[in-house]
Amino acid sequence: MMGQMRAPLADDAARRAAVADITHSFLVEAGAGSGKTAVLAGRIVMLLAGGVHPRHIAAVTFTELAASELVMRIRTFVDRLCRGDVPAELRIALPQGLDPARQAALVAAGGILMT
Repeated sequence: MMGQMRAPLADDAARRAAVADITHSFLVEAGAGSGKTAVLAGRIVMLLAGGVHPRHIAAVTFTELAASELVMRIRTFVDRLCRGDVPAELRIALPQGLDPARQAALVAAGGILMT
């Protein structure tokens, strides 16, 4: 579904900042089904692509189900990005995909995450 386009959302700029700007902290507050998990997973993937070791990343969810969904989404995003396929949820932050250095960092982190 790489070629699939979507209409811009009213909060695309905020989503892009929350995913791509790893120098600041963010609080994401939104209703069910609004994309919070995708934003948090995307942010974690960007940290990994920036060379942050998975052991140095903490994410808090309120349920075990949410934690499981977050882990699955992160693994899916890492796998797809390592193959050069930018998931639709991350295109707002990565319109050109990952540069080679970030992709290499993500491949290294992906080996740790998949074990």
